[in-house]
Amino acid sequence: MVFAAVLILTLLTGSPDAVHLLHSVTVTFEENGTVTEETIAVIVPLTGRGVQRFSTISVAFREGMEDIEVVQAEVEHWRGGRGSAEASVSTGPHRILTSTNRLESSLRETIVAVPGLEVGDTVKVDIVRRIHSLPLSDVYSYSFSPQLQDSVVRSVFRLYNQPQVELYSTETGSFWEFRNLSPLPSHVLAAYHTHTVSVATGNPARLSAEASEALDIPEHSNCSRLDEIVLECGSDPGRLRTWVAENINYTGADSGVWPGWSPRSPEETLTDGSGVCRDRAILLTWLLRKAGYQAYPALASTIGETPPLVDARTFDHMITVYRVPPDTGWTVLDPTPSGLPPGAGFSFGLRGCSYLPLVPGGTDLHTIPMTGWNDTLKIGLTGELNLDENVITGEINASASGAPMELITTLFTQTSPSNRNEMFRRFFGAVSCDSVSFNGKQVTVSGRWKVYRNDELLLLPGLREISLHGTRSASMLLPCPPDSFVIDAPAAEILTVSLVVPPVETMLPDSVSRSGYSCEMKYLYGRLVYTETADITNTNADILETLLLRSGTTSRTVRLL
Repeated sequence: MVFAAVLILTLLTGSPDAVHLLHSVTVTFEENGTVTEETIAVIVPLTGRGVQRFSTISVAFREGMEDIEVVQAEVEHWRGGRGSAEASVSTGPHRILTSTNRLESSLRETIVAVPGLEVGDTVKVDIVRRIHSLPLSDVYSYSFSPQLQDSVVRSVFRLYNQPQVELYSTETGSFWEFRNLSPLPSHVLAAYHTHTVSVATGNPARLSAEASEALDIPEHSNCSRLDEIVLECGSDPGRLRTWVAENINYTGADSGVWPGWSPRSPEETLTDGSGVCRDRAILLTWLLRKAGYQAYPALASTIGETPPLVDARTFDHMITVYRVPPDTGWTVLDPTPSGLPPGAGFSFGLRGCSYLPLVPGGTDLHTIPMTGWNDTLKIGLTGELNLDENVITGEINASASGAPMELITTLFTQTSPSNRNEMFRRFFGAVSCDSVSFNGKQVTVSGRWKVYRNDELLLLPGLREISLHGTRSASMLLPCPPDSFVIDAPAAEILTVSLVVPPVETMLPDSVSRSGYSCEMKYLYGRLVYTETADITNTNADILETLLLRSGTTSRTVRLL
């Protein structure tokens, strides 16, 4: 009956991939210090995508720190005569190791393969994770979210503690139950906030202090190569960050007491010329200290803001923070990405993400601000309109700051010269590209742009056609926007087009001016000039209207008389 009701509701309202009849997690603190996390799920896939997702269930873990036991894994087929079948279970190196050039053999995964799964079948799994040791600190945390990307009929979180274990919690009690939960919106750029219960054996300040002590980074180093790099680059933090990003290749490797978290020494990283984020962060920390700054590594989350209670496993990245006393605020530098524009200490993808500086004595969680970055893309197209071929031949001069500048800089520096014309042809929506140049502040593209025409109407290219990165954001956000979202490449876009046009009589469209969007077309000094603006940033309260107006064509359609 439950499945039939859910299936009818799905057909009427649009489908999640599955319904979880039960989503249960039990955290137990054992007397021997082990922490056990038992997850029980009863899942009915409702779509082909749901079948694909739950035909193979992967559970990642760190060998030596934790182990995985699959207590139950089976499927009950709804089709008559098929009965039930047990899933197969296998354990091996994690698949990410070979695909991302990582050599961390302690990263493993247990794979549960469900045979012959169909829409309407019931998958039952009971998986136990036993945690024997934690990286960098003894602080343990667990955050339970009752709401998933699928529908949930019943969601349960239980906590069994030992008297000697002091617990921090965002909620009171040790048992929480939730029922009949709608799925989270499945939007690719959404930042969703759902009710979360978090528990931990320590606060972030304790984690910061203990992790700092565990890394045991001395205040001074006798490595002469560090002095040589500072002498070469000077004391500018941005130049030191760039040196690390461009000279240390990305190759993962196990090292230290906590493989996956323990960085190598600067000497080892410099000798090998390679390392992962944590190795680069420690190296940059040392370089900044040599240059006279107060610098520390910091744990960071690349998937957004963390819960208020965390442990080292909450984070998936390591960066560097520095300050100049008596200033108490931190400046963030990420030495992993190369190709960032001058002045950019980290990629815009880290905005809104949490980080925890690892300092003696400890400190609280911090969040990189989402706003205040002056994300602007100014595009100027000057050319000649050819009505015989329905093209504009001309030149784009584009300047940018913030996220758009990072995109342009990355495209230019990371693309081989033989492919740059094609890359920027696509980026600026041209039908052909003759040349591209970039001076660090402005990119110039010479080419041809398509004009759409019938007997009476002429559609001139606008932001929708010329600003590809904004159009990509708009296309992802427009069809069914969620209540809140994060734009992957925010920008205040300004397009100005100035054209030499044939001597034909025309009727220009009316100007449009709304909050966040405007478009105006006029004849000026013998040229057809139009300016279109769109505010696709997180500060625009009317962004949905802006995106709809930006996707339209009326304000750029000229009538030929």
